[in-house]
Amino acid sequence: MEKVILAQNFALMFEMMRAKGYNHTTIVALLEEKKEELLESIGEGIPSWGTMIDFYHKNKSKFYQAIKEGYEIAFLTKGALKSLLSIKFEMKEGEEFFDTGESLEQVKITKDNLQTLRDMISKNWTILALEENIDDPDVQLINIELTHKPVTK
Repeated sequence: MEKVILAQNFALMFEMMRAKGYNHTTIVALLEEKKEELLESIGEGIPSWGTMIDFYHKNKSKFYQAIKEGYEIAFLTKGALKSLLSIKFEMKEGEEFFDTGESLEQVKITKDNLQTLRDMISKNWTILALEENIDDPDVQLINIELTHKPVTK
């Protein structure tokens, strides 16, 4: 079965719910019962949780598959990528990764989290492994770059 593809806003909303400690059963119940007001409190600047509720109700089997088997993000802006690192992996910009303008560099990530990131990151980003952390063999140092860099003249 093919991996579910989610839009970046739905992926970030889903990860926000997980980060706030909601288990999959509770997440489904909140969406099923259209608890938009409660979801808004999870928010962190998300404009409308109504779109997530609508997506869930129109795509229940796709949503269940994403919960059970994981998902890939269709397209990811750099800002959303930074949000994903912060929300899902609890990483802090300026400490665990650095924004250099065109890429995120010196990203310190555990090998398990790196695999999760590889599985879900959109194809417009490429992960480049730099080196293992000598102090902690479980930590990998990577850069995340645009797959197709803009042409400069």
